[in-house]
Amino acid sequence: MTVERDIRNAVKENRIVIGSNKVIRGVKNSAFSQVVFASNCPEDTKKDMDRYSQLSGLEVRPFDGNSSQLGQLCGKPFSVLLIGIKGEGFKNEQ
Repeated sequence: MTVERDIRNAVKENRIVIGSNKVIRGVKNSAFSQVVFASNCPEDTKKDMDRYSQLSGLEVRPFDGNSSQLGQLCGKPFSVLLIGIKGEGFKNEQ
């Protein structure tokens, strides 16, 4: 599946968490099945995600578009750098 299709499905099923702080906190708690970051995500944030994802075995996927395009794909009127996608067994606490 493509990243875009995964995001659309997760949005429809209300399984996404938006925002760098919430996503990084969720990664530390193993709350996601995957994380998607925008192409213009800062390098220090990417490094943090890589470090935490390796510890938890989480899949981190790049989004080809920038943060504005990622926000639009999520149905939000603002830019989004990171989203966490919860697995089938999780409920969104946003």
